[in-house]
Amino acid sequence: MAEPHLDFMKGCADLAGAALGEGAFSAGPAIWVGKREVAHFDGPLHVDVRLTRGVIRARRPELRTDERVELRPDTSDWIRVRVASPSDIDRGLELVRDAVAANVPTAKHGPPPSGAELAHRRRFP
Repeated sequence: MAEPHLDFMKGCADLAGAALGEGAFSAGPAIWVGKREVAHFDGPLHVDVRLTRGVIRARRPELRTDERVELRPDTSDWIRVRVASPSDIDRGLELVRDAVAANVPTAKHGPPPSGAELAHRRRFP
């Protein structure tokens, strides 16, 4: 993973309630809230963020008008955020912060999974 990606993830991991671990949805580092993954890189310029359905629903008009944000079907907890420029990175960090806050109340407590627990959750080869 390129150094800027790791720097972005480390910045996200500094958020209260967040931890850095290995991704279950894609190879490389991911941000976790307890046992729930909330952010990971999806290609070189995009971060998938688990903002939650409720937050997405409440903020849909704002998110729809943001060209950096790609909404998924109404039933998804996830959005995709472009992080190609410094202002994109700031927006991505803001949305990850919001995702951490949205997931803290319901995520199972504990460190990010590793070893066999992570292997069981992996969604890629």
